[in-house]
Amino acid sequence: MKTVEFEEQYLRKDSSGDFVLKSVPCTFLGEDNKCYIYDVRPKACREFPHTDRRKQTQILDYTLKNIEVCPAVYEIVEKLKKVPGVTAPSKSKGR
Repeated sequence: MKTVEFEEQYLRKDSSGDFVLKSVPCTFLGEDNKCYIYDVRPKACREFPHTDRRKQTQILDYTLKNIEVCPAVYEIVEKLKKVPGVTAPSKSKGR
């Protein structure tokens, strides 16, 4: 499958202009929670949930979005809130 075909079939652009999945959970996630395309998954999937970056502050918007769909990100942010001197991202009620 060509990249353009994959994008048209499975992705859409969000309000920031980034490609995101059309459906959640992922179309390629089986009922056993295993990825059907694991060996050829896109870079964004390989790096998900993006919590190991050195410059985490550059992707705080993504972290906030991922809190809603990824239990691991939620737990990491909750633990960060308990670390003295660390300001963890949090969603305001208006978002």
